Amino acid sequence: MPSVLTERKPFDGRYAQRMEDLLPERAIRFLQRESGRLDDQITHPRPWDYAELHNPWARSAASYDSWGFLDLCQSSALVDAIATLIGEDVILFDSQWLPDRWHAPGRESDLESDAHRFPVDPPNGVTALIAFADAPSASIRIGVDDPRPCVSFDLARGTVLLVGHMTPYCLQSSLANGRPAVFAVRYFPASSRYNRDAAAPVHRALTERYPLFNYARMPLWLVRGEDRAQNDFVTGFNMRAGFWTSARW
Repeated sequence: MPSVLTERKPFDGRYAQRMEDLLPERAIRFLQRESGRLDDQITHPRPWDYAELHNPWARSAASYDSWGFLDLCQSSALVDAIATLIGEDVILFDSQWLPDRWHAPGRESDLESDAHRFPVDPPNGVTALIAFADAPSASIRIGVDDPRPCVSFDLARGTVLLVGHMTPYCLQSSLANGRPAVFAVRYFPASSRYNRDAAAPVHRALTERYPLFNYARMPLWLVRGEDRAQNDFVTGFNMRAGFWTSARW
């Protein structure tokens, strides 16, 4: 049964909803198998091995079953849950392993929202945190309304936590070597428009924080309903063609 951790209205972007048994067992096993590639096959992971996992045109696609991730991100059960929070028109645009060893969190008391990762206007969206590792493996601190400044709890295997884009949180893993215990997927309502202007302040800030990724060119997937904000669904689906160079390395 789902449990709402905050009482504020979803439209202000500050809420969290915990759901158990939302996804089938095969989805959890898929995430466990794919995360195992970090140690078994990749051996020396790089930042792009943690990001855009659902994107068959991303650099991570060379290491993972990206089409399998995309199927999971578009699954009816997950998108149905997302739609109850941001509306029937839903766009998928981002995914990653968490915790991300390349962007380590600060002190345990430091909470940060995902608002900076949603370059959309008007600002809105939700991050789905899917715990897949065997418990106990991950814990989370969520910022909520007064009188409780935050709540803390473990994310058991199979738990899906839907977090509004303005909700501050801090995720920690108890797995060895900081291995990820959660798969994060981000969606926004198709009533918002994704900003493609690479010179916009939001993208300059994203580039400073994540210099190896170009959020302005991320591909978008309409996974429910229809696009109501004239979004650009063409950009981001072309791999850069290989070429020869005489430069010395």
